[in-house]
Amino acid sequence: MNPVDLLIPRSLEANQVLRLRRFGLAVISYAIAMVLVALAWSFGALPKSAAVQIAVAYFVINLGLYAIIRSGFNLRFRDPSLTRFQILAAITILMYIVYHMDHSRNVALFGCFLIFLFGVFRLDARAFTLVTLYTLAAYALVINLLMHLRPQVIEDVYREWISWLILAGLLPCFGVIGGHIAALRRKLRVSMENLRLFADNVPAMTASFDENLRCRFANKNFSAFFEHTPESVVGKHVRELVEEGAYGEIESHFVRALQGHAVTYQRTRKLASGDLHYIEVHLLPHVGDGGKVLGCFAVTTDITEHKLTEERIQSVAHHDSLTGLPNRLLFNDRLGQAISLAKRDSRQFALLYLDLDKFKPVNDNLGHAAGDELLKNVATRIRQQVRESDTVARVGGDEFTVILRDIGRSDEAETVARKIISAIGAPFRLGAQERSVDIGTSIGIALYPAHGLDADTLVKAADAAMYSAKESSNTFRFFDA
Repeated sequence: MNPVDLLIPRSLEANQVLRLRRFGLAVISYAIAMVLVALAWSFGALPKSAAVQIAVAYFVINLGLYAIIRSGFNLRFRDPSLTRFQILAAITILMYIVYHMDHSRNVALFGCFLIFLFGVFRLDARAFTLVTLYTLAAYALVINLLMHLRPQVIEDVYREWISWLILAGLLPCFGVIGGHIAALRRKLRVSMENLRLFADNVPAMTASFDENLRCRFANKNFSAFFEHTPESVVGKHVRELVEEGAYGEIESHFVRALQGHAVTYQRTRKLASGDLHYIEVHLLPHVGDGGKVLGCFAVTTDITEHKLTEERIQSVAHHDSLTGLPNRLLFNDRLGQAISLAKRDSRQFALLYLDLDKFKPVNDNLGHAAGDELLKNVATRIRQQVRESDTVARVGGDEFTVILRDIGRSDEAETVARKIISAIGAPFRLGAQERSVDIGTSIGIALYPAHGLDADTLVKAADAAMYSAKESSNTFRFFDA
């Protein structure tokens, strides 16, 4: 396992991950400071016992800070980053070092400026003032302790207090700089809040990803759709926002976006509620100076209503409104597909053309409502006699067609025709009174490629065979050229 992933697990909340990464920089600084402490000991400027104590203090403080942040205990504090505490702890250890140094204390004091740099972007003027006062008070205490407990290491008392005055003059500069930076941060925060307000009220779902596909920003709609909060989305990889299987499908689109190409794709997403949503995603590369791609922007639109409307329109355009069967338009398309597949695979299929017998008397005697009910029942019975892969269509008032795909012999079509004739020949019970109605059907059968190589020829052959069967009624006939 990657050591970084072990110390900073991805399961942590994004802001905590960021704080641990910042803490890692502080640890590196402590490590450098420890090297300098070791050098001071090697040159005789610092006793070995003090160097060991300082090393232990460094270890304990850093281990404790890591445990606090990793456990989330830091979130109980006003400043979860613990910046002020870390600066005060570092100043305290530095003053301990200064006290134990026999010479070159001014060089060690330079560490104050380095420590204060860590707070420039985190502390405001008031916090810097408090830290500065603590530092000056601590150094004044060190000077007094040296005067009383280790006077032999002081060459010139006035020079020690001049060093204190220099610190007193320079350290407040950090407060001024920090105050300006804090003011800029407040303005930036206000601007970001205005931007957030705008982004959260845009109907589209918007997000920004870096070059490693980790989220830098997401509006409320994006976060809600992917079932996260805006705060928890930031820092997460795209893989963590979508299902693993879905990431495999969309990864190539993000790769192209990071290569500098605008990408648009559509996919479906199943929410926790079980609802299936259609979304359209536009990926726009974020190009920086010199043409370098810094990441990408994602604009996601929920097109579920549009898709469902489109499907309804397609369904109405291609299906019979009464029976729900494919209409003549869709039948022609399916017949064309059947011809193409049969030609490619050197197979045959059958086309059945059905016309109901004794249907007109039902309409005339019982009314159109009864006729419509009868047609729906006929459609159901025909569907029950064929396979899922076969097509049943209504192509006229009481005319139906059946495409039997991939049949091995003509007697398979004959078997299906007999089953349909038997099913439709059974009495129908219509209306609330359940009136018994008896009808039949005549079926004409044409085979591909024996009876035609194109759709028009096959339909005409099956239609001619049906009219031949009509002479006897309630039977079937194969086309006879």
